[in-house]
Amino acid sequence: MTQELAREQGLNVNKEKFTRLIKQQRSRSHDTVSKDDKRTTEFAKQAGFRTEFVGFEKTDILTQIGALEELDDGLSLAKLRESPFYPAGGGQVTDAGWIELDDGSAKRAELREAYRLEDDQALLVEGDAFSAGDRVRAVVPWAVRFPTMANHTATHLLHRALQEVLGDHVRQAGSAVRPDKLRFDFTHPQQLTDAERERIERLVNEKVFENLPVHAFITPIAEARKLGAMMLFGEKYGEQVRVVEIPGFSRELCGGTHVRTTAEIGPFVLLSEGSVGAGARRIEAITSGEAHAYLRAALHEVDELRRELEQARKESRRPQAGVAVDFEIVEKEGDVVLVEAKALKGGDLRDLSDRVRRQEKAAGVIVGSVDDGRAYLVVNLDESLVDRGLDAVQLVRDLGRHIGGGGGGRPTLAEAGGKNPEGLRAALAAGKRAIADALK
Repeated sequence: MTQELAREQGLNVNKEKFTRLIKQQRSRSHDTVSKDDKRTTEFAKQAGFRTEFVGFEKTDILTQIGALEELDDGLSLAKLRESPFYPAGGGQVTDAGWIELDDGSAKRAELREAYRLEDDQALLVEGDAFSAGDRVRAVVPWAVRFPTMANHTATHLLHRALQEVLGDHVRQAGSAVRPDKLRFDFTHPQQLTDAERERIERLVNEKVFENLPVHAFITPIAEARKLGAMMLFGEKYGEQVRVVEIPGFSRELCGGTHVRTTAEIGPFVLLSEGSVGAGARRIEAITSGEAHAYLRAALHEVDELRRELEQARKESRRPQAGVAVDFEIVEKEGDVVLVEAKALKGGDLRDLSDRVRRQEKAAGVIVGSVDDGRAYLVVNLDESLVDRGLDAVQLVRDLGRHIGGGGGGRPTLAEAGGKNPEGLRAALAAGKRAIADALK
């Protein structure tokens, strides 16, 4: 398969050199196995039993410490009869969690590592001292396990979505599944376009929203091949393998933990995509609560930027110190003020009406202006006039007839525009009469 992928990219594989380097690497790995690893393996062997992993179904169980060896600095190696703790493998990180004595006491030890020993496991714990034979409660916090499951199932959706969008040449080249995010490395010769990223993210979310079931089952590897299950190149598999299937979309060999349906994943957000070497790319993404928090923060930031932009627009419309606004109070009678301005419209005209009403302590202000051959009106009313039955929206529409246009707004502030500037004075006069009548 490696040779086929290389040929597709116009590359050659030196098999002899590859074999020689692999042998050297294996030799170095054998020589550098740590004493701790050997100690863990020997500890598990001497325990004389295999820990049953029940973490696919349970995250909080009562079990027994079958073997225990105290180390330095409050650390201990422990083997449970049954364990809910997932040992790191297949890209999925080790569970977080703890064990506590099942006698109502406060004795507790935190899980530091769950070592994968083929089909067995051993735990490294830190905290209070325990003894072999103790009955304990073993707990994986759901707040840690669930997002990990969501990210792992999302990784399968992402893998298949990449193949659908980019092509069947895409193969997994590595992954990291954690509670807070997922990372997926894959074969592809070039950077993804914005359109490709959008299609991939959208396809994953479509499968999430379809609420597809997620099935896991054990089957002979020959049968898994017949089913077309995706397998990792270079990975060693036994005669019996575990297949995780999302019907109609994805089927992979996988030993990790997964949600029951795709809808449990929640929103899928593709955070980044970049290169990790020649012909290899990396995607980082988030789901579930992390995605909700990310989207909520993004919306909050957009709202903040929108407010800042609106404030900047208001500042830009507000007359600056030393800059005169060309307007004239053409008439003031009682609580009514009529204003004519030059070359103002929209927000500038509204701001001027507010300014005049404050300065003149007027109950009603009508501002008119001509700009680029069009007439503009703003009616600005105090609440007391609205209480008397006057409506700025209705008034500005009536006045708009004089300038050949119409308008709208709210009961205290409305504006109109029209194509007949010659009618502006008549509109102001009509507005004055309407406000005066309301004040009687």
